[in-house]
Amino acid sequence: MQPLQYTLAVTLPDDETLDSFYAAGQTEAVSIVKRYLQQPGGQPPLYLFGASGSGKSHLLYASCIFAQEHGLTSQLLALQDYQQLSPRLLDNLEQLDVVCLDNIQAIADDLSWQIAIFDLYNRMVEQGKALIIVANQPPPQLGFKLADLVSRLQACHSLQLRLLTDDDKQKLLKQKAHQRGMELGDDVARFLLNRYERDIRSLVAILDQLDKASIVHQRKLTIPFVKSILI
Repeated sequence: MQPLQYTLAVTLPDDETLDSFYAAGQTEAVSIVKRYLQQPGGQPPLYLFGASGSGKSHLLYASCIFAQEHGLTSQLLALQDYQQLSPRLLDNLEQLDVVCLDNIQAIADDLSWQIAIFDLYNRMVEQGKALIIVANQPPPQLGFKLADLVSRLQACHSLQLRLLTDDDKQKLLKQKAHQRGMELGDDVARFLLNRYERDIRSLVAILDQLDKASIVHQRKLTIPFVKSILI
């Protein structure tokens, strides 16, 4: 099995896999990503977009984990810190099986990066390799200077992810608690949503803290116990 390869220091969350993705009515998202990763040749790249917290990065990380599990080489590039990097990082990435670009909207004011991604896009398609791109908006709204890149992005298989509702978040927390061997009641899930950070990663971090505490103290997750740990 080939190892994951990185140019940037990107840590993949262990539990953010395709199977653990909570679709919230978008069950086609995981199947679309799986089909593409299994046979990218002859298909346009994937373009995932949506607001922060809609699950875009989860799918991106999960794609790299899926690649690793299937013996494929992969690379995930988080572009929010692109100013500290060189576009030359994209050279020869078409030799890998899967390339994932996160936060592509960050390069809206940098023509050299846009040209480099345009060239990478063409090379990946020509080689029949998988390219998955994540942004917060559709291509025409990114404000890119390179019209040819916008055109390429518009040719991608585009999928918009929506934000989870509070009910979705509650179901997701209960699912993740169950995966950790805990039972999270509706009352405790609502308490966490109402009192603490509402983005999923922060909520899951709190859940991990509660998991460790419940093991140490041999206690079930009740609102009094949660308050004693988190306050």
